[in-house]
Amino acid sequence: MTIFNHKSNTQSKSCMLSRTLGFTLVEMMVSLSIFALVTTLVLVRNADFNSSILFSNLAYEIALSIREMQTYGITVKSAPSGGSFAFQKGYGAYFDKVASGSSNVYSFVQFVDTDNNRVYDLAVDEKLATLKLKPGYSIVGLKANSVGVDSIAISFVRPEPKAIITANNGALPNINQAVIMIRAPGSGDIKKCVVVNIAGQISVQDFGSSLCI
Repeated sequence: MTIFNHKSNTQSKSCMLSRTLGFTLVEMMVSLSIFALVTTLVLVRNADFNSSILFSNLAYEIALSIREMQTYGITVKSAPSGGSFAFQKGYGAYFDKVASGSSNVYSFVQFVDTDNNRVYDLAVDEKLATLKLKPGYSIVGLKANSVGVDSIAISFVRPEPKAIITANNGALPNINQAVIMIRAPGSGDIKKCVVVNIAGQISVQDFGSSLCI
């Protein structure tokens, strides 16, 4: 009798174990729902992170493009001059809202100042390169000494690293600070600024910074 009861108890425990293994349908649905929610949050945050990185990279690319012209201007980069080459020509970057035909700018120009007038002249063919922004991104504002303007030319001439800044095609000379405001696609308020001052300092700032004002 003892042996029989032992087998019976063993079989009973085995049956109980077999009933408790695995997930019920409700448990599985809850687990899948949690997994789907966590995955969605991660993907959304990852997309926002990637967009933020691309936006920052664009701002620094614009700043580096201006820095490249500064390097050309203060070193021995030669410029064509009447069939020969001159080493005293300025180099710069030009941003123009009017030429774009809209309030937003989607490209800017690197130029060599062949006539030394500190502005970009289309008629003289001073353009070195046109640099286009990534699709969806735009330059939404230009400021010279905290005042909104239609165009800005930033040039550098040997031997000084300081920036020579003019606005509105030379109508506003001797500018102390230029601000180029950039906006990310699909975001009315997410902006960054590239700030260039007369000392030749070039920086990237968040839109809330006092330098962007």
